Amino acid sequence: MVGLLWAAGVILGAAGLSKLARPAPTGYALKAARIPGAGFLASPTMVRVAGLAELGVAGYVLGWGGSAAAALLGVCYLILSVVAWRMLRVAPSQDCGCFGGSSEPITRWHLLVDVAGLAIGVAATLWPQPSVVDEVTDQGAQGVLLVGLSLLLAWLCYLLMTALPALATLRAKVADR
Repeated sequence: MVGLLWAAGVILGAAGLSKLARPAPTGYALKAARIPGAGFLASPTMVRVAGLAELGVAGYVLGWGGSAAAALLGVCYLILSVVAWRMLRVAPSQDCGCFGGSSEPITRWHLLVDVAGLAIGVAATLWPQPSVVDEVTDQGAQGVLLVGLSLLLAWLCYLLMTALPALATLRAKVADR
């Protein structure tokens, strides 16, 4: 369970960093999805505030662990799930803007990763998990391996949300030729 929590934290942190560096794609996504208050929420300042919050929650999950950190992670993924669901309904071809790129169309895979993050946050709230430092200190080499596998899982989920939709689009273009 702890590896799943850490992977969800890493993904959230990466998205937060991306929003801090490149807020425009997220702003476009919020406007395209017609999120209530999108004019305000899509401003570069508010997108950066959201990115900073995501980064802070990710740091809390990875650095301290525990129920409160997991609950905040669950809340973040609840919000992301609602936004992803809304985008799938209103603007299905729109780029999600989560990772600062312009070729990341929203897909059901994206929603699945967000809902999984929500479920992981809820489960880790009920069954608190340790921080990365605590686990590595307690487990030694096994803890280091767990960190590596968590990073691998986070990378695979990132690819599921970004590269898989791009490959599907490319495949459709090639098939149309």
